[in-house]
Amino acid sequence: MVFDKANILVVDDDQDLSEFIVELLVKDGYKVSAVTNINDSLSKLKNDIFDIVLLDLKLPDVNGSQGITEIKKVSPHSKVIILTGYPSVDSAVSTMKNGAIDYLKKPFKNEELLDIIRSNINLEVKNNILSKLGEKIKSIRKSKGIKIKQLSTRSGLTESSISMIENGKISPSITTINKIAMALSVHPIEFFEIEKHKKWVVTRKGEREKLLFDNSDNKLEFLIKDKKDYRNEIFISYLGANQKSFEEYITHEGYKFGYVLSGAVEVELGNEKVRVNEGDTIFFEAIIPHLWKSADNRESSTLWVVTRE
Repeated sequence: MVFDKANILVVDDDQDLSEFIVELLVKDGYKVSAVTNINDSLSKLKNDIFDIVLLDLKLPDVNGSQGITEIKKVSPHSKVIILTGYPSVDSAVSTMKNGAIDYLKKPFKNEELLDIIRSNINLEVKNNILSKLGEKIKSIRKSKGIKIKQLSTRSGLTESSISMIENGKISPSITTINKIAMALSVHPIEFFEIEKHKKWVVTRKGEREKLLFDNSDNKLEFLIKDKKDYRNEIFISYLGANQKSFEEYITHEGYKFGYVLSGAVEVELGNEKVRVNEGDTIFFEAIIPHLWKSADNRESSTLWVVTRE
């Protein structure tokens, strides 16, 4: 993921500081949302994908350590960075044990916060590249029936170094990559052809990812199996009679296109309500606060296409 496309959630009950952080991060190219408590943060995390959560250690509803646990239950992939005006060794250790990746004392310099975010986003990218590179080297080596000891002899590298490279633990230099390529009788570029381009992707009916909501018939069924690119989504929203998509309005960049497959839905766009019947379509800018609900005391299903480009 490129850092300027990262999605960040700020959880802090200090309104002035929260607004300042949002403005700072938006100027640096991030997408940012802000809430003042854990409960609201969980609602946000259920409705969107956030790469990083900036979490105040002391909140009105729960403390930071509890907050991390709750956040990780809903969004295990999100990286949590603690912000606190009351730093201590005990709180730092406790939050790290619960899953925080960093800890920043308030007040902080602008660049301190930006550096922490950039380093963690870029670290994820780097680790992913190293992991893919190592997997490719290992795959080629094994396909040629070459053992690590043999590769070590041919390349002049230690077995330990080769093993660590294959497991994505260290970053090899260009010289090292060339040595391994020569020892395997391949061009170095082959190590970086991580994934062949596919002309099509088929997601079987039983393989679709589903998102279920507690205590309701409401569910989302994603029509693409791989949702890593969260900027674009295609899903079907199933709602029970008189049920709505979310408890609160949602908003995000891009556009939403809806096609009612069955029943009828009422789409709330800010202060306006638009009825969309079976077979009808609706298109709107997703920056408008919105949600939708079943109409006429009937169940409904709606196909949604979301673009955030």
